[in-house]
Amino acid sequence: MGETIKYTSENGYTGILYGEHSLAIEDKDGKEVMHTGSRTINTYEELVEHVEKYPEFIKMFRRASK
Repeated sequence: MGETIKYTSENGYTGILYGEHSLAIEDKDGKEVMHTGSRTINTYEELVEHVEKYPEFIKMFRRASK
């Protein structure tokens, strides 16, 4: 199993890479808002980029689902 990598952004989201393939995103209250067992993100730098862009991803997703 791989090491756990965690990053908390000022935008309120925390990203966690753990195990071989897992990625979780938590909101500011620690509630998991996204989880995947398959990921292409594997480094701290990639995790930082993903978590920083997460609020924009959610906005885009909400606009597309209307």
